[in-house]
Amino acid sequence: MTLLKSFTLRASLALAVSLVSLTMVQAKQKLDQPALLAADALKPVAEVKEYIPDYIAVGDDGRLFAEFSRYNTNIGPALAIIQHDNSIIPYPGGTWNEWNKSAQNRDPANSFIGLDGMTMTQDEKLWVLDSGIDKTSNTMVKNGAKIVEIDTKTNKVVKTHPIPSSVLRDKTILNAIAVYNNHAYIADRGAPALIIFELNTGQARRVLENSSTLYSRNAIVVDGQTLRPSLDQNSRFNVNQLAISPDGKRLYYQAVSGPLYRIDTMYLNDPTYSEAELNEAMMLWFKTPSSGGIVCGPDGTLYFDDIATNSVYRFTTGRILNKLITDPRLKWPGHPFVTKNNVLYIPTTQLNQTKLFNKQDHSTIQWPLPIYSLTPPPLKN
Repeated sequence: MTLLKSFTLRASLALAVSLVSLTMVQAKQKLDQPALLAADALKPVAEVKEYIPDYIAVGDDGRLFAEFSRYNTNIGPALAIIQHDNSIIPYPGGTWNEWNKSAQNRDPANSFIGLDGMTMTQDEKLWVLDSGIDKTSNTMVKNGAKIVEIDTKTNKVVKTHPIPSSVLRDKTILNAIAVYNNHAYIADRGAPALIIFELNTGQARRVLENSSTLYSRNAIVVDGQTLRPSLDQNSRFNVNQLAISPDGKRLYYQAVSGPLYRIDTMYLNDPTYSEAELNEAMMLWFKTPSSGGIVCGPDGTLYFDDIATNSVYRFTTGRILNKLITDPRLKWPGHPFVTKNNVLYIPTTQLNQTKLFNKQDHSTIQWPLPIYSLTPPPLKN
């Protein structure tokens, strides 16, 4: 078994290195390529006042789900549906969104405390990551860290998956989640690691702990300006972006500053692989610019947005890089979402204009914050 693992690891690494070494140079030269789409391809579909829509998802019925960042406020819903008239309906109902109203009377296991990640799987389930960190006190609430599984067809919480304390550290800040079948993959940007969570057993493991690939080591460039946070804010830029291929075989991850890394999930899902073997299996995939989010489409195309130049790129399964669009309206684009028919939805967040990052005592966000859609052009054979 050990020999087979060793051969599999060496073979996959040899292939990956040969592909990456050739393509990295080519792709780097194409970052400043002309955009494939004109400005009118970027369609406004909704706008939000007061709240920052960091994560979004769109159901088959067209409903737009938004998870709101608490960078600018501790009030309001954490998860909601944005209606066609831009009104907001807290989701999924009940008292899930009422923790910040009267936390002392709420059960942390059945309340949204500090949402920091969301994804939708092909079966129309929303998987919502709750860091368990109360944004008012900035402390983790006991029994608050969890994954909330929601069936959007019934609008009911199917199950709450508590995250074991054994994988949480003093500085843990959970953010970003990817799900495929029985496995959920979670990023910890506060105490950098990836967490592998088995949904049917509730067991979890930390991997790649403190790997340099999980840290935001480069300067953050936003809209042409360099953002230099104070040292105590650095963890906000560590690994916070995950995307999984539609066949569940590859996990992509990166920090805000990039670059993008990839690891095959066969190594992550098998607890017999050592940390040394996992570090060998991980590979530098692409030198992305400062990014607000990544996502894999149903055909395996990887999309990432560029907060430095207000752009959106795609990276095809054939390893061809395309700039889709550059538009000044894309002010710090957040985590994108791709529908089953390959329509890309992109929220804008203006996080650099929050008082946490603008070095002022008030927010300078220009409300409302738009959410856009665009339809990428067909891939060339």
